[in-house]
Amino acid sequence: MKLSRRSATILLVIGIYMLLTWGTRVFTFLSQLRDGTLVAPAIHFSLVIIGLAIGIYLTHLGIKGRRATRQ
Repeated sequence: MKLSRRSATILLVIGIYMLLTWGTRVFTFLSQLRDGTLVAPAIHFSLVIIGLAIGIYLTHLGIKGRRATRQ
């Protein structure tokens, strides 16, 4: 599969955005867990992990695609 430079940049930006948003959600999750105000902690924890994994994967694809189009 070939990615254009534009597609790789879009994947990179979306990946970074997801890492930033879910990264801040980790701190919110931890503070709510400490305070005991978190409803369904297992569900929220799984959402955070899935969101971070998708963000890491998209960032990886974006970086890999931009490196490949540079050559």
